[in-house]
Amino acid sequence: MDQANKLQYQQQVENYLETNKVYHIFEDLLKSLIIKKPDDPIQFLINKLQEPESKKIFVVGPPGSKLRELSLTLADYLNFHIVSIGDLIEKELSKKSELSQQIQESLDKFQYVSDEIVINIALNQINHLENEKKSYIFEGFPKTRVQGLALQKEGIIPDAFLILEMSQEKIYQCCFKKLETEPFNKLNNKEDLVKNHSLEYQLNLKQVKDIYKNQYFSVDGEKNYELEDMAQLLKYKLYDNSPKRALRIVVIGPPGSGRSTLAKKLSSKYGFVYISTRELISNLVNQKGTTGKEAFEKVNKGDFVDDRIVNALIKERLNQTDCQLQGYVLDGYPKTEKQLESLNELNVQPTLMVIIDTADDIIIKRLVQRRTDPITGIMYNSVDEADKEVRSRLIIAPNEKREVVQSRLKRWDDLKQVIDGTPKYASIIYKVSGENSLNNMIESVCYHLEKMN
Repeated sequence: MDQANKLQYQQQVENYLETNKVYHIFEDLLKSLIIKKPDDPIQFLINKLQEPESKKIFVVGPPGSKLRELSLTLADYLNFHIVSIGDLIEKELSKKSELSQQIQESLDKFQYVSDEIVINIALNQINHLENEKKSYIFEGFPKTRVQGLALQKEGIIPDAFLILEMSQEKIYQCCFKKLETEPFNKLNNKEDLVKNHSLEYQLNLKQVKDIYKNQYFSVDGEKNYELEDMAQLLKYKLYDNSPKRALRIVVIGPPGSGRSTLAKKLSSKYGFVYISTRELISNLVNQKGTTGKEAFEKVNKGDFVDDRIVNALIKERLNQTDCQLQGYVLDGYPKTEKQLESLNELNVQPTLMVIIDTADDIIIKRLVQRRTDPITGIMYNSVDEADKEVRSRLIIAPNEKREVVQSRLKRWDDLKQVIDGTPKYASIIYKVSGENSLNNMIESVCYHLEKMN
């Protein structure tokens, strides 16, 4: 089956599942296959269909908030099992073990218990609940990026993630209120402790949101809320039959066309994973290995990094679970005809290929004015955009010098001609003009995406 037939078959399957309102069943089964990777997938699916349906909700909020009250009430309303990381830590403390001593030392200093300890305690309970096939609400976990990644590594994907939001001032007040209770009220430098505690919470929460941007939703923790409304919202999140397709979007265009900005906006708006070849290569260079050094030399000359390196980076990233479950936006790949041919080898079958058309003279004008801060890596569309103290150190990036840009545009034109002449891509291509305003370009693609779905 060629790629065009595969895409047509995929669309027919999706339409059938939606029409018969069984999309979420197949979606759950597919998620389970991706996460568990069973040796006998057929028997696994049979067993899965015979199991009672179970759901998992994770709820987090600032210290000293009404998180416990909210979690208990929702668990009672939904008839879910309730687990609190605070209760599990208290239970561990009662054992008077070496581990409990480490926990107590952190609590005595009004510090967060280490991620390693929290993860071990939480996962033991989660695995027990998963084995029992129980629906549950887990309160107070995960609160850090490390905890969230550990949960993902175990293959635990929340059906809903509720975050109790509060203003910075209110979080500070909650932390201070907690510090006034036993045994914290004996500590000195309370203001510094509260400031550090609340700041650490907010920084960690931001990273957790990045991990679960497709699952979490926020509730204003400073307002009164109706339990029934909250429960109905959770039920919608848990049992919605509408499809949540893991779309595979490729955004390509000439340098300076607004491609990366468009790709990031799409990822942010719809919860897709954003994948940038530039970022992947930059991370590789920062590792300072042999391959990274080779990539750096290519970039420094304004040349393309070898396909074998780029393909390996793309393949590794796309194989990660978040891409397969959430879908992704691939920014800046393919850039050459050879990379276009590699899409099949990498098993990349785009559901949408966005092509940004922009006249060469406009691209050249944009890029020759662009400057980069070599210290921060921030790019400015012109020198005037930068602060005065920064302007003197701005440089023209090696791949944005006029002669290099003209060479890159020639390669882009060659690639575009190949794509336009390839029938199998005709049904998935959507072209936008890079000469329009960025907002118009984004609105156009979003409208097309939503019409597709």
